[in-house]
Amino acid sequence: MKNCIEQAVEIHGLNYVYKLWGEAGGLPVIALHGWLDNAASFDLLAPLLKGCQVAALDMAGHGLSGHRHPQAHYNLWDDLLDILAIADHLGWRQFTLLGHSRGALISVLLAGSMPERISSLLMLDGVWPLPVTPQEAPKQLRQFLTDNKTVGRKKLPGYATQEQAIKARCKSSGLSESAAKLLITRGLEQTSKGYQWRSDSKLTTASAFKLSVEHSEAFLAALSMPVFLCLASKGFGAYPELNEHLAKYPQFHVHRIEGSHHFHMEEPAPQIATLINAFLAAEKPK
Repeated sequence: MKNCIEQAVEIHGLNYVYKLWGEAGGLPVIALHGWLDNAASFDLLAPLLKGCQVAALDMAGHGLSGHRHPQAHYNLWDDLLDILAIADHLGWRQFTLLGHSRGALISVLLAGSMPERISSLLMLDGVWPLPVTPQEAPKQLRQFLTDNKTVGRKKLPGYATQEQAIKARCKSSGLSESAAKLLITRGLEQTSKGYQWRSDSKLTTASAFKLSVEHSEAFLAALSMPVFLCLASKGFGAYPELNEHLAKYPQFHVHRIEGSHHFHMEEPAPQIATLINAFLAAEKPK
């Protein structure tokens, strides 16, 4: 696509691939996709962000990027040092984070803990991870141990054709066919037996620990930068209890639009781009 190049860099022994949109000198943006998605998640939205240079990552274990060491895992915080290292590689001392779903959750953790590095935060249908109470922690850790004991024997589904993979992805995640097609090229690899997902199977295992409500709210309260949040009517926007939580954070600019959880990959993408462009223009230093 226009103004897009692919680059790769080795970070902490792991090969990261990313799509770089826009011209050098634009507002630096690092885009983080959702669970089991990849950098193509931003193919519709990134070209519409005015005056921005967007680095859309294939996160570790996803797309064309490498998998973590067999003894490593994919907790949300495991990505933070890698993201900072990629920003340093790009020469971006301060940058905007654009995160969808799991990518938004990772963005909150990074922006809350390292606010001096993040100029603004853009979140698409993701606010905080599903909380676990301290009392539930032993059960959560048990699930992690159980899952990882068998993950080496677990194989991701294979398909005879890409069309079968598209249909399966639509069925499992509610994606439209057009959105699924965006992800398939980077998400599949061809083998002698057909096509198989590139994603690390360990991404489907439980996290060792999860944050409590108090943990999550502490990170949200620590967000000192301007925050844009767009919620989908058929995604997180369907939960009215969010209103009470979000009212605590006046720095949040909250928008609700019609669409599914992957709305930035579908028809609402231009509408979302218009909202983001207006937000960034308003926050630009005068």
